[in-house]
Amino acid sequence: MNERKRKGTSVEHYILSSLRDKGFAVVRAPASGSKRKDPIPDIIAMKNGVILLIEVKSRKEKNKVYVPRSQAEGIINFAKKSGGELLLAVKFPKILKFIPFSKLRITESGNYVADEEVIEEGLSLEDLVRAVEAKFSKTLDFFI
Repeated sequence: MNERKRKGTSVEHYILSSLRDKGFAVVRAPASGSKRKDPIPDIIAMKNGVILLIEVKSRKEKNKVYVPRSQAEGIINFAKKSGGELLLAVKFPKILKFIPFSKLRITESGNYVADEEVIEEGLSLEDLVRAVEAKFSKTLDFFI
């Protein structure tokens, strides 16, 4: 496995184990992305009926992050079929952010791009977990 692929895999494993530790059921999709006949996201995480579909991109330097059109279209289709929430996880040194795919910009050539300010506004892992848990937590009104 080449160095670049190894780093990407280690980021996927970090996210997978972190979400598992937070009570999610998680699956990593080896050979995901555009190499599969039916593209699927890198990680599928579920908790109390909430489905997160996570495509992971790791970079050495803080900059824009692109998802090729063919890969993006495949995982968007997967998200529509599954009802899951599609996110782009962007890992830079010392930074991990989760961005809803709906916030990505489509380039003239049809690729999807996360600009630096969209990445900056992304959710941390802790914020992502809180957002998911807020979807199924019950308020006091529920019990009255």
